[in-house]
Amino acid sequence: MIFRKHRLRPSLLALLVLASMLSACANRPAIETPRVPPLVGHPPYTIDDVDPLELSDEMKQFVDTHLGGLGGDDNRSWRLAWAMLDRNVFDFQYDPHITLTASDAFRARRGNCLTFSNMVIAMAREAGMRAWYREVEIEPEWNSLDETLLVSMHVNAATSDRNREYIVDVSGRTPRPDERHRRISDEEAKAQYYNNLGAQSLVVNDLSKAYAYLRKAEQTRPGLAFVWSNLGVVYRRNGQTDDAVLAYETALALDGRHSVALNNLYTIYDEDGDFEKAEAIQAKVEKNRRRNPYYLHYLAETAFAERDLEEAINYAKRAIRLEDDEYRFHYTLAQLRYQEGETQRAREALDRALRLAPEWVDTGTLILPGKIPEPTAQ
Repeated sequence: MIFRKHRLRPSLLALLVLASMLSACANRPAIETPRVPPLVGHPPYTIDDVDPLELSDEMKQFVDTHLGGLGGDDNRSWRLAWAMLDRNVFDFQYDPHITLTASDAFRARRGNCLTFSNMVIAMAREAGMRAWYREVEIEPEWNSLDETLLVSMHVNAATSDRNREYIVDVSGRTPRPDERHRRISDEEAKAQYYNNLGAQSLVVNDLSKAYAYLRKAEQTRPGLAFVWSNLGVVYRRNGQTDDAVLAYETALALDGRHSVALNNLYTIYDEDGDFEKAEAIQAKVEKNRRRNPYYLHYLAETAFAERDLEEAINYAKRAIRLEDDEYRFHYTLAQLRYQEGETQRAREALDRALRLAPEWVDTGTLILPGKIPEPTAQ
């Protein structure tokens, strides 16, 4: 989804990718959504319908090789998960910024959590197992890319074998005991696929293609809040403010907890001088921002870029107090401490970042400016 910063920092768009924001309630009554307004001043761009679960001949051969000889008493789910996650068998590189279909991902050997789930579900069904998508409720991860703030959520795959459920997750993250999830349909996962491609188009400011992908997502699975929120960004960038407001308000009608749409709507009111409406939602916006460690970390990075070290360190420490196990927060604090001249404290923060960094992160990139010797990652 997309969201602009207020002077709680300069304005910036935020965009939800990889998976959708969870619904506040799975049983919320259906809301009739408006017609998607046209994009003014841009030529139409046609999006062909694709099947994210389409199997290639190579994938069918892979299933036959690793599961073809197993009997009914064998654990096919475990075998499939092992084959997909063992680097010596299938060397898949997790990349949170790449969204592909199952067959394209099998050839490329890389992609994000939705991409990997496409492959697992397609091959599990080929082997005769039940398989489905799971959307996992985690704190959104905020990453700045050019003038867009990307907000990522998480999807994994579930399979059922011998009346037992198995979860296959490429990210390497450890689930929390109280973690919530929900099963999502193939149609919703397909809409997420189009949404992600729309988000990628927005990052490079290709509004025509972004609009086409997001409209395709809405047509595939109508009534997803994150799709409407992202459409709001397209309209706002194209100068269609009234349509942007409509899109954000639709997202909030679909999901009242949708903080990105709320942030972006607040920014429009504030930037366009509609202070009465801005004031009406300001308290809720600021509350969401104060309790979001990833947004606080983003503010720390922004303050750092503006050379305001004191404010940047304050934001970084606040983010760490809310989420102490996020390696990126400690890495940012390490950089800030080094710039401040606090070499020992910078080293301590960097060591903490290295200990927390997941295996797929290239720890060689965690380097402080200057000539401090880089510790060996354990």
